[in-house]
Amino acid sequence: MTDLAIKTKPEQMPSTSAIISVIERAAMNPDVDIEKMERLLQMQERIMAVQAKAEHAAAKTDALAVMPAIPKRGRGHNDMPFAMLNDIINITRPVLAEHGLSLGFDVRVEDARIVVTAKLTHRNGHEESTSLPLPFDTSGSKNAVQAIGSSQTYGQRYTAQALLGLSLGDDTDDDGRSGGAKTVSPEEFIKLRDMLETLGDGDAAFLKHYGVSSLEMFPAAKFKDAYDLLEHKRKKREDAK
Repeated sequence: MTDLAIKTKPEQMPSTSAIISVIERAAMNPDVDIEKMERLLQMQERIMAVQAKAEHAAAKTDALAVMPAIPKRGRGHNDMPFAMLNDIINITRPVLAEHGLSLGFDVRVEDARIVVTAKLTHRNGHEESTSLPLPFDTSGSKNAVQAIGSSQTYGQRYTAQALLGLSLGDDTDDDGRSGGAKTVSPEEFIKLRDMLETLGDGDAAFLKHYGVSSLEMFPAAKFKDAYDLLEHKRKKREDAK
């Protein structure tokens, strides 16, 4: 694997350098065709983008191959263990940096929801990202600021896990708030959220029906039944129009 990588990289670089050299010579030529120049520039951008993506993928693969396991030092409901955000960041950061990668987060509020985006950036500029929209965590006696902060931390943990493919232990990891039951995946969460928004009924009655405190804590085992129920309700309304 290493020998192949060493042999391949020098073969890729001259191609890009040759195109840059052609562009430089063309730029100094007063008779150069502007349209041809633009096509050369576009070709250069495509080649560099493909090369940057390949370098990003190789660096990520190498980093994850030596990434240590993330300990589950946090304790939630019923004393369920979970991986803490500080541990995820502190353990992954030096390994990622050694391979020219950095992990960052973008957080924004949209329509009374918080959207957390994890971004994995390579030193060559290529970036990979994944986002997770979440409701404010109003459980317990949290005030408005605490509700946003709790959802942000939750989102950062799970977007980092999804982006890096981290092993945080048992898949039931959810801060222990569901009492050990496996909760819906981010994709399933989004499907339920979007369907509820389409119906326009809110989620209070839906959550009460299934005995769940929040949509993010919805049991994965009940997802199919719940989604089929909402889909049936949607079709019934459409037929009634």
